[in-house]
Amino acid sequence: DAFARPENAGKGVIALDGRMVERLHLAQAEKLLAKAAIIGA
Repeated sequence: DAFARPENAGKGVIALDGRMVERLHLAQAEKLLAKAAIIGA
């Protein structure tokens, strides 16, 4: 998890693989991935 790295600890937005990623969407994405794992997608 890129947001868990010490250098990104207090940041709300980071660049990852050339894309802007907001911490705001992290929890939402984690929930979506958990649902996908449950249904086997």
